[in-house]
Amino acid sequence: MKLSDFGFTDGINEVIGITFGRWINTAPLGIIVDDPDGRFAKLRIYPSHTKKNLKRGILYVNVSNDAVIFTISAFEDLDESWFESLNPPILRGSLAWCKFKAKLKDGWVDLELLDGEVLRRVVRTVNRGFYAMIEALIYATRLKHNPNFIENVKHYSSIVEKCGGRREKEALNLLRKYLENLLSD
Repeated sequence: MKLSDFGFTDGINEVIGITFGRWINTAPLGIIVDDPDGRFAKLRIYPSHTKKNLKRGILYVNVSNDAVIFTISAFEDLDESWFESLNPPILRGSLAWCKFKAKLKDGWVDLELLDGEVLRRVVRTVNRGFYAMIEALIYATRLKHNPNFIENVKHYSSIVEKCGGRREKEALNLLRKYLENLLSD
């Protein structure tokens, strides 16, 4: 079993992380892979529920192409209705799931692939709107650290409007609602 079996490539791989504490915690994560033919990866982690839950030593991830799932989980936890299964945790429509052993150290998490399953084999062309939506979300979740990132959010949002499909545009509308609430506080 190796990372590439589940679609991981070298570089940063955007997935939905799932941890357990008092409740199910879901969040987009960028898993950094140097060797896709290996079992080891790493993750930069910031103070959050995800970081607290990772102290338990386990991280599940779902590989997904659903921009709405990425958007909602960037701002709140997905409830059980979003899941096909809780053991292992599998979000509706996920392409694969993986279980990692997680070891925290100095703002980083060392990951070792323990288990996983490919659920769906989907052939999909590159959709610029999906990837622009991911970039918009990354900047949107960092606005509290740098308010100037709003310009980046606007830039990537215009690409979503131009190139995205129905699901990406739905995600963009959700992002705008989250930002209205975030910026009005």
